[in-house]
Amino acid sequence: MHRLRSISRLIPAIIITGLLTSCSDPYDAVAICENDGAICADLNTDKWCQTERNDLIASRFEAQTNASVQAKYALLTALSDYQECIKIAALIEPRKHPELKTQRVSAMLSTYDELIALEKQTRSSNNPYILNYHWVSHNNEDAKQRFIALSKQQSFDDPALYFAIANIYNNNSDKAIANLLKGIALLDDNAQFNSSQLDNAQLGNSRLDNSAMTTKLLYAIITAYMHKRNYQLAYLWSQVALISDIKNINLSIFNKHKITTSEQRRLDKLAAKIAEQIEDKTFTAKSYEYTLSAIGL
Repeated sequence: MHRLRSISRLIPAIIITGLLTSCSDPYDAVAICENDGAICADLNTDKWCQTERNDLIASRFEAQTNASVQAKYALLTALSDYQECIKIAALIEPRKHPELKTQRVSAMLSTYDELIALEKQTRSSNNPYILNYHWVSHNNEDAKQRFIALSKQQSFDDPALYFAIANIYNNNSDKAIANLLKGIALLDDNAQFNSSQLDNAQLGNSRLDNSAMTTKLLYAIITAYMHKRNYQLAYLWSQVALISDIKNINLSIFNKHKITTSEQRRLDKLAAKIAEQIEDKTFTAKSYEYTLSAIGL
């Protein structure tokens, strides 16, 4: 149900987390509840699901005065995250305070109804993040097809969206790689991504942090080339990943695929060049394809 959870959560949690760093912050959950108890009244008050609860409170607060798509998306994902947590907490029987289970069940039912209503309201949205949410969360084929169509009609400026599209093309390595390259071209070491968090048209005020997105994209492109049995390029991107300080990259798997020492040296030099381009934000899918063709790869 949540195959792309990692990217769908590319977006709202980070937005809200930044808002909850200070007690004096207007988005502080405690302050919000003190000033407007209705926002928090139907939620649990114990320590279970505190992060999800705080994110939901901040998202509800924002949605009261902000009717933008990004605010709806943040609320949508905050509700979904809270639901995933509270439905587990609702199964637990507290020994000392049995009344807490009743409160958790009530919170689960209340937010479920709110989530269903918001999902229904956003089902016709053509926002890429929301389309991906409906596809990932509910296997909504119409949302998936509209997301794919949107990706062909316009360029995204969030690497997370290209990662999402690449996941949709999982069984078509060439299309997956094409989208991963577009995502890699958008990586920015100096940004925390200023306008979304997945994980859907510029939605929030921040995105998945760049190092996490770099890791996701590079792991994915290595895997895609392995599926194509293009071991030279899988090796190339493994070296790019190592240069980018990504962990758990195992070059020994390429020994059995007979990449010669001279080939490795050539690929190592190219990997260093690509890693430098990514860092300098000069990497593009076109320049990459040109470089590969120029050296016969």
